Amino acid sequence: MSTPSPSTTFLNTASSESGLLRKALLGNSIFSTISGLLFVFAATPIAAFLGLSSPLVLRIVGAGLLFFAFVVYKTATFKPVNLQVAMGIVFGDLLWVIGSVVLIFTSLVAFTAAGKWAIAIVADIVLAFAIVQYLGIQKARSAK
Repeated sequence: MSTPSPSTTFLNTASSESGLLRKALLGNSIFSTISGLLFVFAATPIAAFLGLSSPLVLRIVGAGLLFFAFVVYKTATFKPVNLQVAMGIVFGDLLWVIGSVVLIFTSLVAFTAAGKWAIAIVADIVLAFAIVQYLGIQKARSAK
C-alpha cells in the first residue's frame, strides 16, 4: 500500500482551513434532513399543496434526501474534509437546481402556482449551499 504524495493530498483533502466548507456542509445536511423527513412523513399534504396526485414520488425523493444528508454530514465531519467528495456534493446540489428549473418551466408536472414558488424557493436555498460550499472548497485549496 502506498502513501499518497503531498500533491495528491493537497488536491483531495482540506485541513483545519476548511471551516467555511465544513459549516456549509453541515447546514446542507441539516436542511436536507429536515426536507427529507418532511417529504417522507408529510408527503400527502405536501403532494396536495404541490398539485401532485400521489405522495409516492415525494416519499422516494425524501428517502433519497435522507441518504444524501447522511453523506453530506459524514463528509463535513471527516477530518480532513475530502474536497473531491465535497465537489461532488456541489454538483449534486446543482443538479437539484437544474431539475427544479426544468420542473418549474416545463409542463412535465402540473404543479400549482404555489407549488412552483415553493420549488423555486427550495432551489434558491440549495443553490446558496452550492455556492458557499464551492467557495469553501476554493478557500481550503488556497490555504494549502
